[in-house]
Amino acid sequence: MRPNTRNSTLVIALHLVWLLAAPVLGAEKGSVDGVLEKYVKVIGGKEAWSKVGSRSIQAEFEGPGGATSGWSLRAKAPNKRLTRMESSPWGVLLDGFDGTTAWSKNPNGVRTKAGEELSRAEKEADLRREVRLKELYPDLVFKGTETLDGEEVQVLESKPTPSSKERFSFSAKTGFLVRQQSEFKDAEGHDTRVEIRYSEYRAVDGLQYPHVQRFKISLAGQALEFVMKVKEVKHNEKFEDSIFSKPSA
Repeated sequence: MRPNTRNSTLVIALHLVWLLAAPVLGAEKGSVDGVLEKYVKVIGGKEAWSKVGSRSIQAEFEGPGGATSGWSLRAKAPNKRLTRMESSPWGVLLDGFDGTTAWSKNPNGVRTKAGEELSRAEKEADLRREVRLKELYPDLVFKGTETLDGEEVQVLESKPTPSSKERFSFSAKTGFLVRQQSEFKDAEGHDTRVEIRYSEYRAVDGLQYPHVQRFKISLAGQALEFVMKVKEVKHNEKFEDSIFSKPSA
């Protein structure tokens, strides 16, 4: 039996979550370099991040209605990534990037990503993305300050493609990334908006990761909310390249 339209939309939303769900930007206050330098410093520093050759994350994913599922990520330098979720009634859902090819798999089959969707996957798969935001988004500009939950945040913005936009909000007090807002068209051409709130930063081997991520997704006329709670982060495990390859079916 094929999923109904709502279920298909939710599966697409879940894949967007997996793509985005991962940890993500002082010189001078009010500048791109100033904001990014402070962020890199508070999350552990570029040198410490450069020593990470792989990462695995185990998390609990809570979707609409309170249903929970296990979620995992495996990633390897420089840019290989695989996420997995076992979710009823959709079964095993996978999303991967092998360094060249981006793909996703759900009960309807395997799909290869192309165009802007591939470009997004390439950026998100960078293992050291947190300390390479300026390289990945070279057009970043400082957009001023805003108030978020009563706290001042400094906002950087990028327009990677004509139809997409990324906004990164950093706490003026702590330097941590506290919000990412993404606008783009999904694989079916729907205007999509995703907001992620990052909180509860904790150190793992000297690197700071947000252990709670809250998602709000507007997709195909639906508004969906999800929460991911990180249970465990490990570094420098050995992963065979083959696990990131696109499945044949």
